Amino acid sequence: MKKNILIPDVVVPPAQIEHDVLGDKYNITVGEAQEAGDIPEEIWKQSHGILAFHLIDYNAELLSKLENCQVIVRLGVGYDNIDLGEARCRNIAVCNVPDYGTEEVADHTLGLLLALVRSIPGYQQAIKNRNWARNDNITFRLSGKTIGIIGLGRIGMAVAIRCKSFGMNIVFYDPYLDDGYDKALGITRADTLEDFLEQSDIISIHAPSTKETRGMVGSDFLSKVRDGCILINTARGDIINLDELYKIMKLGKVKACGLDVLPIEGHSSEQQLVVDYENDAQWLKDRLIITPHVAYYSAEAYTELRYKAAKQIKGAIDGQEIKNCVNNFNAPSQS
Repeated sequence: MKKNILIPDVVVPPAQIEHDVLGDKYNITVGEAQEAGDIPEEIWKQSHGILAFHLIDYNAELLSKLENCQVIVRLGVGYDNIDLGEARCRNIAVCNVPDYGTEEVADHTLGLLLALVRSIPGYQQAIKNRNWARNDNITFRLSGKTIGIIGLGRIGMAVAIRCKSFGMNIVFYDPYLDDGYDKALGITRADTLEDFLEQSDIISIHAPSTKETRGMVGSDFLSKVRDGCILINTARGDIINLDELYKIMKLGKVKACGLDVLPIEGHSSEQQLVVDYENDAQWLKDRLIITPHVAYYSAEAYTELRYKAAKQIKGAIDGQEIKNCVNNFNAPSQS
């Protein structure tokens, strides 16, 4: 009997990558949905596995419809749109794909940093206005500066290695990382967040969205950063309290900021910093770059992501070891 795999969102037919990996033993349904209600309940019910992107919230109500589901593979590193506890209670393993697009996010991080400290967007716009003046308020030399990395996982390490080639000093804060990485990479470990903030001219965030990290960059954090600090976030938008960042940038304590992720992605009048950016507010001139959550993306990374996710779901349903499980689920072997 063929197993049913549902790809609810993002992917469009013919889903050739998934067909190539899964083969003839699987039926693949491509939902092209924007929300859960776009897919008939019978499809949810019949699905043995789900290849999930970010558009749909896998809450308790939706998970209750997955009567035959064995595994959900979240195509990405983050999985905050899935209720892990509820999935585990329903004997559904939840996995992610943590090792795709590492190069892309690290490169994008450096791209945002370089664009800010070399004032590239500002000079580009000036040339369009036939202004060839060579002066700005931000440009500085990276060599000898200290970049602080929050979260020294795969991406954080990739950023650290790239920054070393620029002659930068690197300090990191990651209380969950075993000892020794600092010595292996030739970088400095900060034992406390306060010590980390005291040392960092530039701060780059590479942590997941958790109860501990959501809102972590708030008033207390921002009040302790170095004057003139540069802040980069290519991790998760809810790690930064955007209202507090707005206030501290207005005061000038944070000189410039590069954001690929936001608490609310897309236009929203609730985020004044973004509203001012959209309206080219003079006070933000050359101080902020926002990109639309694309740090992870390249054609190669997207193919890699889909291929790895399809392999994971096939292995899990075929009774092999469940890889990259994030809800402590151990499924029994399938005959």
